[in-house]
Amino acid sequence: MSALVTPILHLNGDRPEVLLARLEEAFRAVRTAIEAVRQCAPNGRNFYPDPGRLARAQAQHDERLVRLWAVEQSISQEAMAIQRDRN
Repeated sequence: MSALVTPILHLNGDRPEVLLARLEEAFRAVRTAIEAVRQCAPNGRNFYPDPGRLARAQAQHDERLVRLWAVEQSISQEAMAIQRDRN
């Protein structure tokens, strides 16, 4: 992922509280998505008798979670930067 770009806090832009509220809502939505994807974890009984299919499904599942965790981390970092910059 590229370097995080954060907003510049100034009078002509959104208030920090508004930016943080939007990020908090997005963070909660990503958390909900992570939990939903976790519930989709592959069950071996659904992937036999094809050897290797379960491993591929697990790798696919893990990659989805990794991508969601990256989004979650990015949102968190942006919120922390805004909090730091407003003080």
